[in-house]
Amino acid sequence: MKRRTALIAASVATTLGVVALVLYQERFEERASGGEPVPVLVAAQDLPLGTVLTDDMLGVRDLPESYVEPRHIPAAEADRILGLRVSSAVRANESVLRSDLANSEQRRDLSSLVQDGMRAYTIRADVTSAFAGLLRPGDRVDVLLTVEEGDDAQTAPIAQNVLVLATGRDTGGRLAGARNRRSGDVNQVTLSVTLPQSQTLALGQQRGTISLVLRNPDDIRIIERAPAQTSDALMEAIRSGGITEGN
Repeated sequence: MKRRTALIAASVATTLGVVALVLYQERFEERASGGEPVPVLVAAQDLPLGTVLTDDMLGVRDLPESYVEPRHIPAAEADRILGLRVSSAVRANESVLRSDLANSEQRRDLSSLVQDGMRAYTIRADVTSAFAGLLRPGDRVDVLLTVEEGDDAQTAPIAQNVLVLATGRDTGGRLAGARNRRSGDVNQVTLSVTLPQSQTLALGQQRGTISLVLRNPDDIRIIERAPAQTSDALMEAIRSGGITEGN
């Protein structure tokens, strides 16, 4: 009996020892590998300076816990950085760090958002009525000019796929943008244009009425020699039973 008891005790001790060894090895391997994986945000594509972050620009990669720094952005916080601008270029598959983003609390100088070779040009527009206050920095628009000539009027695009730098005083910060929309103080839109485009816009504001047409951000097509729409052609299309493409 004593011998059997001793064998059982030895067997239990051996089992406990094996379990302890396995647990130790697992903890050792976990520490050696850097700990549990933590999902952090990475760039899904190259992000040039000034890029406004959208959901499709962000990806997720697991990093060992011990390698994660305070400047890394957890994947769960993706929604909090959407709409912010990249303050330093980030290459595809690199981690998007807090230090790479313009702080939503800090003042954003408009001049720092103007890319090399471009100009910032502000036009007056009632954004609240035109887009229900939803036009945001980082959106892209087409610019239409309507000019009246006698009893007729003509509308034609004078700039296409133009980047919106600011709406009112909102240059892209989430908090500033929210205050701007609540106050309703959005009657100017600042666009990123070339010098010749700025000359066209300046002349256009003197000759007629400028309107903005919002584009899908993935649509970068430019329609060459887009025909002007005239009021006579519009009325003729209505009389003929409807408005079709090209009228």
